[in-house]
Amino acid sequence: MSVSKALATAAGCVLLAGCMYTTAATPTVENGWTVYRQTRLAARVPCGDGPVLIAGNRVEMHLTGACRLVRISGNHNDVSVEVAPGGTIEITGAHNDVTWTMPSPGARPTLTDSGKENSIHSGAT
Repeated sequence: MSVSKALATAAGCVLLAGCMYTTAATPTVENGWTVYRQTRLAARVPCGDGPVLIAGNRVEMHLTGACRLVRISGNHNDVSVEVAPGGTIEITGAHNDVTWTMPSPGARPTLTDSGKENSIHSGAT
C-alpha cells in the first residue's frame, strides 16, 4: 500500500466512529507477559503458556486455548477468553466487556475487577 493511500485510509478511519484496523496482532514479551498494546485491533489469538496482558484500547479480541492468567488494563475493550480451570482474569482498566468460557471442566476461574465500569460474565450456555 502506498504511503498516500495508507494516510487516506487512516484519515478516513479517524472520521468513522468504531473503525477497526485488521492488521495482525503483534505482541511483545515483557517480564514474561505476552503484551498486546495495539489500539483498534480485531484479533483471534492463542494464549500460549504464559500470562497475557491486553493494554490497548478499543480492542476486539478472542483469546483461545486454556488461558491461565489474563489481565486487561486498557479501556473500552471487548474481550472473550477461553480460560483454564482455576485460571485468573483481572480487569484493571475501564469500560471493558469481558466474556469467559471454559474449554474443559474444572474449577471456576478467579475473576477480579479493580477498574471502573467493567462487565465480566460467563459465556456458557
